[in-house]
Amino acid sequence: MSTAVRASSSAGLVLAVVSAVSFGTSGPLAKALIDAGWSSAGAVLVRVGGSAFVLLIVLAVLRPGVLAALRADAPALLLYGVLAMAGVQVAFFNAVRYMPVSIALLLEYLGPVLVVAWVWVVRRQPPGTRTLAGGVIALVGLSFVVEIWTGGGLDPVGVAWGLVAAVCQASYFLLADRAGSSTPPLVLAGVGMTVGTVVVAVLGTVGLLPLVVDPAAAPVVLAGADLGWPLAATLLVLVSTVVAYLTGIAAISRIGAARGSLVALLEVVASALGSWLLLGEVPGAVQLFGGVLILTGVALTRGRPAAPRSTRPISPAGPRDDAPPPRDVSEASP
Repeated sequence: MSTAVRASSSAGLVLAVVSAVSFGTSGPLAKALIDAGWSSAGAVLVRVGGSAFVLLIVLAVLRPGVLAALRADAPALLLYGVLAMAGVQVAFFNAVRYMPVSIALLLEYLGPVLVVAWVWVVRRQPPGTRTLAGGVIALVGLSFVVEIWTGGGLDPVGVAWGLVAAVCQASYFLLADRAGSSTPPLVLAGVGMTVGTVVVAVLGTVGLLPLVVDPAAAPVVLAGADLGWPLAATLLVLVSTVVAYLTGIAAISRIGAARGSLVALLEVVASALGSWLLLGEVPGAVQLFGGVLILTGVALTRGRPAAPRSTRPISPAGPRDDAPPPRDVSEASP
């Protein structure tokens, strides 16, 4: 391996870690705003709206072919914005109302397992032994996380929202796989954020989603101190979203989806540590064991691509995006 290639790979790993850690801050920041009186949809609107504004400026400067992408992939981009941007975040932020952030994120990370099932049943592409074993291990881990033998270890409403987030995350992978055939990663992120902003704003306006963004709400407390809503919201937009997406895009271009998607699992670790340090949330020993099983299962499902479909990166990396060749759609992460 040449010095230049080695340096690029090292830089890619650093960027992938930065992306995963940045994504991992979204749960603690959002929960602090929600605990201060904001609605889940209000926090989502601020996050996607602010991020869309920043990414649209980046798109205007770089001009990576937005109009061509819209002409070629408009239906997929629309669904991507509705489900993969608005849907997954509304569901995840609602889940953290009822359970620790790290547990909600583990439920969301069942998305790749659902993708494997979809590809098996709908596309008639049976998974390999390793992928199938990973799915089974992840489902066993889920039983430990929700402690199904207790009949009520976690709030069922929170569990339901977490599973909805997993479904939306799975749709993210599948839609990104289709849209990515001709859509640059930055366009996918920018247009998706914009569509997601419009969807959340419209649903809030007609009363289907409660939009509460209250500057006069209770203090936004993180690590025992009042951070203030302007700083918390700014960090949610710039660090948890814009920096996370852009560093993820740069990382995948250097190290590829297979390595990038595995590094992205650090999001769960970062979120758990952040929730402990900033919110005082500590999962129980049984739930931690279940979380290890889920992450192990997800890593196995991403370990070997089943069906090469594209020859270019298709979406921003991070806990929720990426995937160059060769891969199947379960290799990405929202």
